[in-house]
Amino acid sequence: MKKIAIYIYMLAVKVIGCLTRLFPVQQKVVFLISFEENPAAILKQMEHDKVIPNTVVFYDPRLNVTKISLDFLKLKPKNLAQFIPLMFHLNTAKVIVTDNYFVELAGVKLRQGASCIQIWHANGALKKFGWEDKAAQQRTAADKKRFQAVYKRFTNVVVGSDEMATIFQKSFLQDEAQMLKIGVPRTDYFFDEAKLQASTDWTLNSLKLSNKKKLLYAPTFRDDELHSTSLHLNIAEMKQALGDGYQLILKLHPSINNDLEKLEDDFIVYANKETPIETLLPVVDILITDYSSIPFEFALLEKPMIFYTYDLQEYNKARGLSDDYLETIPGPHVFTTTELIEEIKKASFDLEKVRQFAVKWNKYSDGHSSARFVSLLKERLEK
Repeated sequence: MKKIAIYIYMLAVKVIGCLTRLFPVQQKVVFLISFEENPAAILKQMEHDKVIPNTVVFYDPRLNVTKISLDFLKLKPKNLAQFIPLMFHLNTAKVIVTDNYFVELAGVKLRQGASCIQIWHANGALKKFGWEDKAAQQRTAADKKRFQAVYKRFTNVVVGSDEMATIFQKSFLQDEAQMLKIGVPRTDYFFDEAKLQASTDWTLNSLKLSNKKKLLYAPTFRDDELHSTSLHLNIAEMKQALGDGYQLILKLHPSINNDLEKLEDDFIVYANKETPIETLLPVVDILITDYSSIPFEFALLEKPMIFYTYDLQEYNKARGLSDDYLETIPGPHVFTTTELIEEIKKASFDLEKVRQFAVKWNKYSDGHSSARFVSLLKERLEK
C-alpha cells in the first residue's frame, strides 16, 4: 500500500508540476522548510536589509513558526490542502530556498534565471545523509531515481566549511562550483554577545534552573524512535553521583513524539520542543550528545562535550557515520552511564581541540552569513 501511495503522489507531483509551469516565472522567493533556525536568520535579515520581495513560506506543520511570522511573509503549512498552491509557487518562483529533502522538488523544472538554494539545517555532519546514507542505498531503484531527481534541483548549497562542502558534494551528488561558501546563517547568533546573554537570562528563568552546573543531553534522531523513545541513560545513577553539583537538561530531537514518563525530580529538567536548542547552549557547562550536528555550533562557545555513543556499531551499520568519526569528535566518547559519569567527574577536557574543531568547521561562518545570503538573494532576483 505504501508503494502505491508513493506512486500516486509522485504522479500528482509530476502532473501538477507540468500544469503549473504553464504560468510565467514571478519575482518571488519561496521557502520550503522543516527547521526554524536558518530560515529565521535569513528572513529577519531580509526584513532588516529591506529586501522584501513577494515571499511565500511553506513549513512543516510540526514547526513553531513564531520566529518567522513577519509582516511581509505569506505563511502556509505544507499539507495536502496546500499541495496545488505549493507546486504552483515552486514552479513559478525566481528563487526557491529549502532546508531539507522535499520530494515535491522532483516535480519542479527551473526556468532560465531561476535558482533552488539548499541551506540545509545543520552546519556540520557526523553521520551520513542523502546519497551517502546506508539506508538510502538499500532502497529500490525507483526510490533512488526519486532521490536523484530532488538533488538535481539544487542549483547551490550553502556551506560553512570546506569539509562540509565535500560532504554535500557526495551526499547530494553536487559539484564544487555549486557550493556557496558564505557561512551558515544560523551561526550568526553565536557571534552576537547581546543575543547570547538574552538567551541565557531567558533560559534560566523559563526553565527555573538552579545555580548548579548544567549538563545538556541532546541525542540525535533515530528512525526507530519516531513514535516512542527511551533515554538510554541511568538517571538514578547520574543523580546519585552528580546531583550535588549538577543539573541535567534533557532536549530530545523535535521529530520525536516523546512519550517518556516525566520524572518529578530536581536533578532533571525537560526542555520541550518549543524551547530552541540555541537558547539552551549558552547556559550549558557540558554537552552530552552522540551523532548530532549540535557540536559544530556548541564548539563556538569553547565549552566541553562528551559523546555518549551507546549504539555506535549499530548506528554506523544502519545509517553510517562520517569517515574518521572517532578522530573528528572534539571530546571523549563513552558507551555507558558509568563511563559518562567518570568523564564528567574527571573534567580533563581538551578545550584547544574544541577550538580547533570550531575553526575548521565554521571557516566561512563569522557572524555575517545571513547578510551575505540576503545580498546573494537580491542578486538572484535581479537577474
